Amino acid sequence: MTTYKNNAADEAAIRELISRWSTALEAKDVAGLTADYADHAVLYDAIPPYKTVGPAAIREIWSNCLPHFPESFTTEHRDLKIHVNGDVAFAFGLHRFIPDDPNHPCGNTWMRITVGYHKINGEWKVVHEHVSIPFNPLDNTAWHIKDAEKLDAPDWSQVY
Repeated sequence: MTTYKNNAADEAAIRELISRWSTALEAKDVAGLTADYADHAVLYDAIPPYKTVGPAAIREIWSNCLPHFPESFTTEHRDLKIHVNGDVAFAFGLHRFIPDDPNHPCGNTWMRITVGYHKINGEWKVVHEHVSIPFNPLDNTAWHIKDAEKLDAPDWSQVY
């Protein structure tokens, strides 16, 4: 097995992209959300449609979604891992919204995220983003991740 140690400068640059994205999200800045996306970026989101291509289309998804968010919220990444190899990198972990109103539905679950990056003309760009929420196969409902420390699952004895 080959062990690869990330280039510190590349990892720092990607962490900065993630930080800028979070700041734009909290400001509801749809242009800022996609400022670091490649022209051919693909988003597989947790909300429909299942696939969105290009920064303009991704901005439209956010423009339709953000009005349903609370006036004020913060975001948090957890267990974020970044792997860099040459001009390709990916990050994965958990992400959640923390609304000022704890009862707002946007704060109901952690989401699983994976983001693929490509260094284009010396700058890291998002080329693929995947956001998902697990589902309960016993009843086909979303499986909310309430506690990121707990790897819970359906009661498999309930299988019919």
